[in-house]
Amino acid sequence: MMNKFLLLAIAVFVSSNGAAQTYDGKFLEANYDESKVPEYELPHVLSSFDGKIIKTVEDWENFRRPEIVEFFAQNMYGEVPIPLNPIKKSFKLISEDHTIFDGLCTRKDVQITFENKSGKVTMPLVLFVPTNSKEKVPVILLANGSDIKRKALKLNNSQSYGITENGIPLHQLMSRGIGVATVDYQAFGIDNGNKDGKVSGGISNLYFKEGQDFTKENEWGMIAIWAYALRAGMDYLETDNDVEESEVATLGCSIGGKVALWAAVTDTRFGMTLLATAGHGGDAIWRREYGETLQNMCEYLPTWICRNANKYAKNVHALPVDQHSLLATMAPRPFYISNAQHDLWADQKGQWIGTYNSAPAYQLYDKDVAFTSENQPEINQPIIKSTIGYHVRSGGHGLELFDWEQYMKFIEYHFLNIEPRSVEEVYN
Repeated sequence: MMNKFLLLAIAVFVSSNGAAQTYDGKFLEANYDESKVPEYELPHVLSSFDGKIIKTVEDWENFRRPEIVEFFAQNMYGEVPIPLNPIKKSFKLISEDHTIFDGLCTRKDVQITFENKSGKVTMPLVLFVPTNSKEKVPVILLANGSDIKRKALKLNNSQSYGITENGIPLHQLMSRGIGVATVDYQAFGIDNGNKDGKVSGGISNLYFKEGQDFTKENEWGMIAIWAYALRAGMDYLETDNDVEESEVATLGCSIGGKVALWAAVTDTRFGMTLLATAGHGGDAIWRREYGETLQNMCEYLPTWICRNANKYAKNVHALPVDQHSLLATMAPRPFYISNAQHDLWADQKGQWIGTYNSAPAYQLYDKDVAFTSENQPEINQPIIKSTIGYHVRSGGHGLELFDWEQYMKFIEYHFLNIEPRSVEEVYN
């Protein structure tokens, strides 16, 4: 008999000591026994829905990649609808502070506005950049939710020098020449928890047709709406003279990881994506039916995805794709997957399988993928010098300093042509 675990509506996971987490007292069945993982066959990323074998970059870009992205848009996350009235976007610089770390860092507070005849939505963006950089800098765009409102971007007054209250290693980023931005993606929509999966409110209202009160079966759920908020953040970053717009990396943890991946897949302006314990609906394959399942999500978190996903909720093996297919559509752009040893809900083994099986798309581009075998790398042994980066660290669900340090090395390696270096080397 499977163990029962409690559902956490924001990000469900099993902590490092095996304890269950809870949000609203609802129970669900979850398998954490490897012997009960069903047999499955993953669709090959280079085999099209009609069985055509993809052998060239041209066929990948013109045919195979579009059909994968379109399938996910119509059957998993939901497409962005066409608004009845045109959307006007605007950006306003609210404030600018050049005094952080004795002038090492500049903070910019920006207001992003989407407006049409149906209404107006505003979203805050905060950008930190090294003050004295002679060149434009790469930037991490963090899917951050309402942390901005909670003032979690203030510097921590404890012994963690240079780290914000929500864990961003700001001083180290600035010292490495890497900027970081964050948006309150929940400004574009709050999950209303509607049990029938119908989404309304926020940015979605601006896109409704006349007489429409909620999203259609194939239209965006919250993951896609929040990903659209990151894309709006990218709209601003393209205009900022301190930002190298071709070197913006999305970053997200848990639900934010799912959001960051879908944002980067649907918007190729992003040059990289970095995922922390994203799990199912992000980088972990569904077919293992280990930890979170699509049926769990459709039943308990139905607004996260589009209602068409229900067609596959009880038979993920009928999907002509899996999450490795989605990861493959990042090619040839670099991506980095991180997960945690005891994050059972996110299925770190399933994340590795998804990561490993996305590689054939990168091989079309002759990109270096430093995987020596199908065997999952050892704990705390990051892969940095590779177009696909990866680590599984000790501990549980979350975004830790260890993860940040590997992301910074990965960005330096790919964007700044700097070999991986330690924190001590940065400050020396």
